Amino acid sequence: MEYLIGLDIGTSSAKGVLLTTDGEVIHSARGAFPYDRTSDGRVELKPEAYLSVCLETTRELALAAKGGTIKGLCASSASGNLVLLDKENKPLTNIIGWQDGRVTNEAKELLSDLDKDTFYRQIGWPYGFRFMPLSQLCYMKQHTPELLERCGTAAMSTEYLYYALTGKWGISPSAGITYYLIDQQKGAYIAPLLTRLGLHKAQLPPILPCGTVLGGVQEEMAARCGLPAGTPVILGSFDHPSAARGAGVLEEGELLLSCGTSWVAFFPVKDKEKGYAAGALVDPFLSPQGCYGVMSSVASLSGRLEYYTHRYIDASDQAYSKLSELARQSVPGANGLQIDLLSEPDDGKLTSCSKADVARAVMEGAVRLLKERLDTLAQHGITATRAVMVGGPSADPYWLELIGQMCHLEVKVVHGAYAGAVGAAILAGIGTGLYKDEKEAQARFQERERNIKP
Repeated sequence: MEYLIGLDIGTSSAKGVLLTTDGEVIHSARGAFPYDRTSDGRVELKPEAYLSVCLETTRELALAAKGGTIKGLCASSASGNLVLLDKENKPLTNIIGWQDGRVTNEAKELLSDLDKDTFYRQIGWPYGFRFMPLSQLCYMKQHTPELLERCGTAAMSTEYLYYALTGKWGISPSAGITYYLIDQQKGAYIAPLLTRLGLHKAQLPPILPCGTVLGGVQEEMAARCGLPAGTPVILGSFDHPSAARGAGVLEEGELLLSCGTSWVAFFPVKDKEKGYAAGALVDPFLSPQGCYGVMSSVASLSGRLEYYTHRYIDASDQAYSKLSELARQSVPGANGLQIDLLSEPDDGKLTSCSKADVARAVMEGAVRLLKERLDTLAQHGITATRAVMVGGPSADPYWLELIGQMCHLEVKVVHGAYAGAVGAAILAGIGTGLYKDEKEAQARFQERERNIKP
């Protein structure tokens, strides 16, 4: 039997699947990242701890193959996590998470003459001067310039994993979008930015197409990851485009709702100008032959859901099931109670309401934020009537029901929390020549499903 391994490296955890070449998920695995968070807003992860989680997840999947042939491994990721390495490629810093809050005005000061509209069109994402690797590099330029002087490679965490596995550096334009250093139009680093930071192109991973075979697993890494030396390692994409690949959301008029740390609406769109006009995030996705990916997100929404749920509903590991159980006991509109999840709560008001109404208002508050993004995109001609939902909340049918009602969508689930990992496995198959493209992979998967139906 032949298999593919796909990893979806998110903000909080690494998820993975062992996939047959005709699309059956044989095994899934997950490992959480042990971040260090400090009172001054720093969010860091020790490089070795990060590697251990990714490699142990991979090893569990490899063992589940039980002697079958693993044709390739690919990792897609949210990334946005910066790590500096010395000239021998040993870590100089911890991995700095994208949510790290140490940056204040450093990026604004260093990039004060940046034309935000031009930069937005180069990157595909608006830039807020506070988060992501570019901001961290600006911070280092001002506060710890000696680190940049000693730097041999400035990379993100996923590319560091690839280097550990293969001994080679590489980054795809899609995976590199959160780096804020790559001109998506030209497929090249933005030279004036590097000059401003005091970096050279040789200090950054080479930019290669998504689905490129970067190299094979090194002999010394084989035991740790459970894969035979030489197993092909393929460059992946950003996580939401990967989830769209895994869920089969490939054509204009379709919608992926990716609900993880952030809640993201992802639309395949042929005309990327629609995305720019909406101020949305624009990913290369299947372009130039196919669609671009246009995204609008409610950043870090899961954290706000957790905050409200633990504060007013339940703080146990059953909190979310109790949230939806109570919400079902309320009515649409939660008897007039509305909650803005992005604001601080009014204890006096919420403690006087029933838990059922609070639960319903919390869930409606999340969907309302999502609907605001959908409505904005619709004003620019980006719409859908059917959606595929992936991510943790997709396991609860009540979320699907609520989103369907409030957003006027038909919502189904494909691969749930593991759609991004399935998408990465598809890219591994494309990179190793098993599939011509995503559509051929999905056609093979659908053929298998038709054959197993009675």
